[in-house]
Amino acid sequence: MRVLFIGNSYTMFNDMTAQFAAICAERGASVEVDGALKGGWSLEQFLSTDNEYGQKAQEKLKNGPWDYVVLQEQSLRPSERPQVFLDALKGMVALVRAAGAKPVLYETWGRADWSPDLARNGWTHEEMQKRTHDAYEQGGRENDALVVYAGDRMHEAYRRGEEMYAEDGSHPSPAASRIIAEAFADALL
Repeated sequence: MRVLFIGNSYTMFNDMTAQFAAICAERGASVEVDGALKGGWSLEQFLSTDNEYGQKAQEKLKNGPWDYVVLQEQSLRPSERPQVFLDALKGMVALVRAAGAKPVLYETWGRADWSPDLARNGWTHEEMQKRTHDAYEQGGRENDALVVYAGDRMHEAYRRGEEMYAEDGSHPSPAASRIIAEAFADALL
């Protein structure tokens, strides 16, 4: 199986894609992973060929073949600007399908309870998680794409008291990246 990840630091943190490949190997599956990844980047930026990383993502798509292409949006966008997310997602899914691959959406998560991003938006962790979940669910439905609910798994572990965040209250801890990688293995195998 060949999987291309297009996203940002949430995908890169703790070498999650390598963990995903290792979990697949443990389960007897051979997986090749690659990525077009840039910290802080949005799907809208990857959709554009006016920048280096958009060009890189689209070049990698064309140089497949890929079985799956995972699309991960900038973490605040689905909650703060869901229509911008959905519009960019539609364009990216069209590119993925044109490349002959199946689109997969990487649902992210709400910030830690103490995150300044929550306070700035007047949200609780649960509110941001629900907004994020709903945006990805809508994106999956509208684009007939598989959604990997990694953010929901991370949220559940966080509410059980497990350490799911890096010091910034946004990025995943090593334990969270393992949960995310397992969610992808469960969904794609």
